[in-house]
Amino acid sequence: MKGDKAYRDWRKAINERLSEIYCITAEDAGFVEEYLVSQHWQSNEKPLEFVEWFGNKFDLDPLPSYVRPPQRGG
Repeated sequence: MKGDKAYRDWRKAINERLSEIYCITAEDAGFVEEYLVSQHWQSNEKPLEFVEWFGNKFDLDPLPSYVRPPQRGG
């Protein structure tokens, strides 16, 4: 399954969403490829839905959408 372009694209999208939302990668999360394929990819789960499910399951805190730049004193 790793050689399947559709799966690779799906997996890449998961990695991008994890990075954007939680500042982690799929490797950081410790995903087992067989589990991703059989439980999520083959059921046509969208990458963002999977990432939201994962974040909720493990009670992850998303990154703030905006981090205020430091104030320059003068």
